[in-house]
Amino acid sequence: MMNEPEVKSAYGLGRAARLNLAYEILEELGSSGRPLDGIMASRFKHMADALERRDRRDLEGRVRSVLLHYRRLLWWLKRSKQKPSVRALLLADMVLNEKTDLDQLQKLCNGARNRMDMLTKEEIQALKFLMKKDINSPDMSEAILVECPDWAEKGLREVFGLKFAEEMAAMNKKPPTDFRVNTLIKPRDEVMASLAEQGVKTEPTPYSPIGLRLVDAGGPVLGETTAFREGCLEPQDEGSQLISLLVGANKCKHVVDFCAGAGGKTLALAAEMKNGGQLVACDVHGKRLQRAKVRLKRAGIVNTERRQLDNTYDKWIKKNKGKFDRVLIDAPCSGTGTWRRNMDSKWSKDETDVEELVVVQQDILKSASRLAKKGGRVIYATCSLLPEENEEQITKFLAENDTFKLLKAKDVWQELMEGDCPSSHEDYFRLSPLQSGCDGFFGAILEKI
Repeated sequence: MMNEPEVKSAYGLGRAARLNLAYEILEELGSSGRPLDGIMASRFKHMADALERRDRRDLEGRVRSVLLHYRRLLWWLKRSKQKPSVRALLLADMVLNEKTDLDQLQKLCNGARNRMDMLTKEEIQALKFLMKKDINSPDMSEAILVECPDWAEKGLREVFGLKFAEEMAAMNKKPPTDFRVNTLIKPRDEVMASLAEQGVKTEPTPYSPIGLRLVDAGGPVLGETTAFREGCLEPQDEGSQLISLLVGANKCKHVVDFCAGAGGKTLALAAEMKNGGQLVACDVHGKRLQRAKVRLKRAGIVNTERRQLDNTYDKWIKKNKGKFDRVLIDAPCSGTGTWRRNMDSKWSKDETDVEELVVVQQDILKSASRLAKKGGRVIYATCSLLPEENEEQITKFLAENDTFKLLKAKDVWQELMEGDCPSSHEDYFRLSPLQSGCDGFFGAILEKI
């Protein structure tokens, strides 16, 4: 059960209460298996009357710092002879990154209501060892310095080569906040002007013609803006927007979003189709499709059918074989490309998870591709950068299916978009935070011969 916060001052919660709350959030993250954004959202909702904006920023920053420096903190804990724990990680982060001295920590951790327990003798001894140390040490391996998990190092080195360290450093930086404009309601420039009138400053995204990037959030929160209430925009990373645009749905009558989830890309596809034709949003998870229903209604979408599948080889697929112009497969994946946005996922997966995902991806690609008609396209996409989830999947699929051919991503870009293609690969569509400024994505465009 969540603790009640200490009485807030005119400036929100006290520092000690915020530290204790960060500890509780990290403890819940480690024990519940829930994603961090869900935990934070429920905590903030529960404590809405007690938390100021500065409290939320401080909590997010403190929790993010522990996850951002996780491997390096573990390295230092081992040398200070401390057993790894959420408490040990949090206290070490305070010393190594915030340079908090021992007297301050003892005042913050005094065992009072809504404060962390008093420091033990063992903790004091270990923290003294860490004082005046830097979070980075020349004795650390490169993988530890750039916060790369062991299970992902081989694959990411294969993709990034000599730029491995640079790419990983970019994946550790705070991501921008991007929005996709719902052009069914208003064009991008009008939405940008509307947000500016309410104190929310944005700018056009570099590559997506339907995207806005937050510059200054000095006004109301997004949900309170006129543009959001009218359904004019949705939070969506620019890379995700580009994947949707590469589908080329604006030229099609029949499109299926096979792994639609809560409908982020479905909304983009519907807008590209100008609310016409047939768009089917499929998923095996009914709750996700239910969330999509709300978003579709708010955006004024009327051309979309939501269909829950019993399994990957649902009989509906066989009945609709060869009927669709475009099949988007936003496959479930390890999410390595979104680590800067979902840092907790970096430390919650391992090799076994990836092996299981690879099998699921193969089945989805094999089944969903049957929906494409002759001359139609299958767009396979992930928010992963690991070759076993991306290039190797396509190579295997093409070796077993001679009725499909790979279209070069840069050729498809020139066919559908203006300007230079941001992809770092000729044949595939590959984005990364370092090279394109958005989350890491992979896309392959396959055409049925």
